[in-house]
This record gives sequence, C-alpha cells and structure tokens, in this order.
Amino acid sequence: MSTTILCTVATVAFIIYAGVRLLLRRVYSVLHNIPGPPRKSFVSGNLTQHFNPDDWEFQEDLEQNYGQVVKVNGLLGDPQLLVFDPAALNSILVKDFAKYEEIDYFMSLNTLLFGDGIFSSAGNAHRRYRRIMLPAFSKANLRKMVPFCYEVAEKMRELVGSRVVHAPQTVAIDLNSILTRGALELIGRIGIGPSANLSTRWWPEKSRPTDTFTDLHCSPTVFRLALVIPFLPLIRMIVPFPAFLRFTIDVVPSAVLRETRDIVDCMWDTAAGFVRGRKATLKDGTPDADDTGKDIMSILMKSNTRAHSAAAHLTDEELIAATSMLFFAATDTTSSALDRIVHTLAMHLDVQEMLRKEVLAAPEHMDYEGLMGLPYLDAVVREVLRLHPPASPVMYREALVDAVLPLSTPLTGVDGTVMHSVNAPKGTTILIGIAAANHSTQIWGGDARDFNPARWLKADTHAVSANTCGVYANTLTFLGGPKSCIGVNLALLEIKVVVCVLLRAFRFAQPDARVKWRMTGIIPSPYVDGQRRLPILVERLKA
Repeated sequence: MSTTILCTVATVAFIIYAGVRLLLRRVYSVLHNIPGPPRKSFVSGNLTQHFNPDDWEFQEDLEQNYGQVVKVNGLLGDPQLLVFDPAALNSILVKDFAKYEEIDYFMSLNTLLFGDGIFSSAGNAHRRYRRIMLPAFSKANLRKMVPFCYEVAEKMRELVGSRVVHAPQTVAIDLNSILTRGALELIGRIGIGPSANLSTRWWPEKSRPTDTFTDLHCSPTVFRLALVIPFLPLIRMIVPFPAFLRFTIDVVPSAVLRETRDIVDCMWDTAAGFVRGRKATLKDGTPDADDTGKDIMSILMKSNTRAHSAAAHLTDEELIAATSMLFFAATDTTSSALDRIVHTLAMHLDVQEMLRKEVLAAPEHMDYEGLMGLPYLDAVVREVLRLHPPASPVMYREALVDAVLPLSTPLTGVDGTVMHSVNAPKGTTILIGIAAANHSTQIWGGDARDFNPARWLKADTHAVSANTCGVYANTLTFLGGPKSCIGVNLALLEIKVVVCVLLRAFRFAQPDARVKWRMTGIIPSPYVDGQRRLPILVERLKA
C-alpha cells in the first residue's frame, strides 16, 4: 500500500474517531445534570448569546438563576461549565491549577498575535516567563515610576483643559478618546521610556489595534474558524497551528482578518525596533539625555544581560513578544477602567465630591505609599473594578484530566440530586466567571450589584472577610493564583494617578444618556450610536 493511501486512510480514520468522540461527549456527558439555560442553536449552542456584545441580560441570567456552577452549550452542543463558586475557583486557579490549562485555540491565537510569550505559553514555559518578568513589576520599581505617571496624567489634564478653555463653563467632551490615548502614552512612558511617544507615532486614533482585535474576536469568520478546535491534533501533525491561522488569514476574503494581520505585523515591527534600540543603548552605555532606564523593558533587558542561564534569559523574539504583550494588555484595560470610573463618578456626584475632598487634602504630587494610602480613592477604585472588570467577563480553561470541583454551596442537579462537588471530565471547557464572582450575592451580600464604595471602609464587612482566591480586593478582576495578572499593581498606580490629577482640575457630570456599554468580548467599552465614545459634561474648577 502506498504512503499516500496510508496517509489518506489515517486521516479519514482520525476524522471518524474525532467525530464519534465528539458526538458521544455531547450526548452522554455527566454535565447534562448541571442546571443551565437551554441552547439557542444546535450548531452554536449558547455562544451567540454569550458573545453578543449587547446581551447583558443573558449574562445576568447566568449569574442569578442557576447556582454558582452553570452548564452552557458550546459548538454542536458541547457542554461547558461557567464557574463562580469560590471553592471551585480556588481549585481551578490555585490548589489544583496544574490540572487546568488555557484553551489551546486561544493560546495559539495569542502566539499569532503576540509571538511566543507569557500570553501564549503553558506549564513550565509560562512559569519561566513569569519568573523572569515579575521582578520588573515589583513595588520597588513602581515607586520609581510614579513621576512618569504624573507627567502623562498632567498632559491628559492639559488636553481636557484645552477643550474647555474656549467653551462655556461646562462642555460635553468625549473623554474616551483622551483616556485611551493617555493610557497608551502611560504604558509607552512606563513600559519603554520617554522616547516611545506611542500616542502620536504608532497608530492613528481612528485605527487603534484593539478596535480591530475586538472586531476580530466577534467576527463570524473567526467564529467559524473555532470549528477546527476538535481537529487541532490532526492540524498540528501537518503544520504548526499559528502557521495554519496565518495561512487562513492570507486566503480567507475577510477585511477584518487582513487588517488584523497588518496590525500584528506593524506591532511586531514596532516592538522589534524598540528592542533593538534598547539593546544598542545598553551595549554602548550611552542612553538618550532624557532616558532614565527605569522603564519596564529597560529593567527587564538589564536583568536579561545579567542572566547566568538560559532558563533566566529571554531571546530577542521573546523580548519582542513581551513588548507587544505589554502594549496590548496595558492600554485598553486601563482606559476601560478609567472610562468606567469617570462615568460612574459623573453619575454619583456625592461620591465624586467626597473623593475630590480627599484628593485636595493630600499633596498634589504623592509618592507610591501616599497614593495607595488614600482610603476613599482605594474604595472607589475597588468598587468600580469589582462591578465592572475592565477585561473579558470570563477566562477560559480546559480540564487536562478528569477532575472534581468542590463546591462551597451545594448545587441541585436537574434530576433533583444535591451535589457537593461537580465532576469535570478531561477535555471539559471551563469558563471562569470573573464578573459573576464579582457580582455574587453569596460573597458580597444583597447589594452585590449596587455601587457602594462604603463597603470597603467597614472592617467587618463580609466582602472584605470572604474567602476568595482573587489576587486583588477579594475580586476576580485580576484573577488569582499562578496565572493572575502580572501588572495589577502597575494598573492601579496608573489609574489612581490619573483620577487624582483630573479630579483636582475638573468636575464631571451628566454623561450622555445615549452611552451604551458594549461587552465586546475583549474589553467592555462605551459607545454612542455605534461609535466608541464617552461624552460627559466637564467643568473646569477654579485653581
């Protein structure tokens, strides 16, 4: 028998095996006893609802009506678990984290977008990246970056002021554009140094990369590409999956995919230029006049040159991937958080005035400890980030082995059985309910969905004493465990500096009633009439 015939037979046999396995898993899964919403479609299950950027009602239904472990239907009826029970989350993210890994499809997509790095690695590789990168985000280094945050925040203040100065006492301003470009400039200044000027030299405002990545995430083309997930083992036998995706983007007639490819190339070339320039600077020891060498990439690359083993050393490609990851991860998440905080303060003027009073009573330029020590500022930031996580409402994991999820609250199955744990067979897709955990009445009490910063000022509040595994403020906003957000303290520093600087100069009120927050799959963002905008009345305060 020829090699061609053998390969053909093997391929057909694998496809039949994968198809039968897929069908059996969907029909006979033990997960069918877990309560959950009916599937909307035989093909897409509940995915069209879950990824609908405007279907907040579906998310609320999942959070409130089925318990803290919910069965949802994936492609072709694939049973998946939305989990926000504290004990189960602790098992997935902390205690038994080695039994769960990010979905192969998403890691491969991240490899395509950012290269080989912390976003696209698992197991020992991920631990290596994290071990090398974590020191650059230490509080000791962040203390040195506080002045840089103030520099950018004051530029943002000047930009807002320039739109008020020639207007009446109050004027409606689209703060989203200012806050987003400010967030990009912040990570440029803190991440790569004063020569970055990302907000003016990288992408024009009308074509920010995350806009396109959002469109990519929600596009029907990519949704159809997800159908190849069951066949990843076969695809990997033929070609590496990122290469397969790249080939698909080149041949599929999709404007969104082509634009994404071009932006990825632009991002990679830009990051490569920064890495080459920084390496040359470190090699000849002649930095720019305004270069302090205190930015994250400089710290990381200096550490890299002192590494004594390959395990502690990043290659040039890995440094470029780290730079791309830093650009992407720290821009729209920060701007989304700032949008939400300003929008929320504009709707709660009493909270805004109390916060302004605290800020005005403090020094205009504070050090790291001073910023982190303002109690009401901390309470407001915690509460906004709890209610409105500035990233996807869920993160994905896959059970690598047959696993058992313990429950802090018993769950009643469809057949009436009371369960104190839930079986998660090998291959089960698990949706970590970030927003759901943050809104849980069993953790936060009956006012869990209300904006109430005062909850953080009461030492005996249940929210503060609850036993959750979140790395920040008992919430899942920055996840928890070995894969929690590496830049949580950097994000909080940026947010608090910008809020303090803006509240000293302006009063925000009456956000446009047409503002509609869309759950775009990657970053929740404010829209008005289909455009990303956040019009709010701004009043300049007397000096």
